Amino acid sequence: MRPRTARLLAIAVCAAARAAPCAAQVEAGVDAAASWIKYEGFLGSGAASVSPSLAWRSVRTTLTARGTFLVFESGNTSIQGLVAGSAFSPPAGPLRVEALGEAGASSYVGFARFAHLLGRLRVHALGGPWGAWAGPLLGTVSIAGVAHGATGLEAGAWTRWSTGALELAWTHVAVADTAYDDFVARARWQPGALDLSGAVGSRAAGRGGAPSSYGELSVALRLTGPVALIASAGEYPSDPVGGSVAGRYVTAGLRLARQAARRPAVVRAFAAPAPVPAPPPSPVGAAVSVERHGDLAVLVVRADGARLVELMGDFTSWQPVALEPGSDGRWRFETGLTTGMYRFNVRVDGGPWGVPTGVAAAADEFGGSVGVVVVP
Repeated sequence: MRPRTARLLAIAVCAAARAAPCAAQVEAGVDAAASWIKYEGFLGSGAASVSPSLAWRSVRTTLTARGTFLVFESGNTSIQGLVAGSAFSPPAGPLRVEALGEAGASSYVGFARFAHLLGRLRVHALGGPWGAWAGPLLGTVSIAGVAHGATGLEAGAWTRWSTGALELAWTHVAVADTAYDDFVARARWQPGALDLSGAVGSRAAGRGGAPSSYGELSVALRLTGPVALIASAGEYPSDPVGGSVAGRYVTAGLRLARQAARRPAVVRAFAAPAPVPAPPPSPVGAAVSVERHGDLAVLVVRADGARLVELMGDFTSWQPVALEPGSDGRWRFETGLTTGMYRFNVRVDGGPWGVPTGVAAAADEFGGSVGVVVVP
């Protein structure tokens, strides 16, 4: 999806939903990578992959779609696809209810086919930078055209801070003649342009399975704008729901993403949004206006007497940018903006980040507020 198309879709969705002013955003990206893969019981093989993704996010709702196309050394191919959605209820004290659903399918050289339809219901208890959740899962799994029921229970706890997050989770799943319990610890750390995530897990012995341990590590380094280098390696267990066998892999490639997360993009499963707050006070003396320069728009911040004015938004990959001062007390973000919707915050003289006057305020998915400007 082109950046302009994605932004216009976000505007349309906001208007249709009549939610908080333009609180939704669309993210699109694609990974292109080379890998070495060894599935359990098979010889190792090199492979090339392309993985497009698309996500629509609002304060309480997320819709995502992702696909992967793999070509192995032998010329054989594998195709995988997944569509998932999540919606949170309004808060009831510290509790939130989340309904999740996903549908996926995969095919290997046209003969090994799997599909699944799964629903989850989770009750979250939130306590600021920490939370816990638990709930059931129920669905159906198709293996070579034969349907099987899938049932299970999940529980977990998480905490997050300014640059990272940590989750501990337990999952029990029963599919056909297989049942297992997974215990997993996941972590994510995002210092600046680096995005480091990993997981370690243990599978307890169950019906039709054997105990095992596994782990994965992934690194993304943003080079410039939407381009990032990615590398990952690890070992993962079989997945009776998704239809994959256990394997090991090493991957390196490039990621092209329209938008990067402003704060640690904690796994949605343990990042239930807080109740929508009132917008925080504006930075003292800061007001934003938009100036047209031909087909482009320039953001102008008026902050009388300021020594330093900084701005960060989805158009800067949420990295702070110092604005250029003018003799008239106005500070300009000189990079022109094309048609679309943009989210950003401003701070003056190293103070708190906030929503300046002159623009709409919208709650973000992390319980804070951002300024929103629409360039016609």
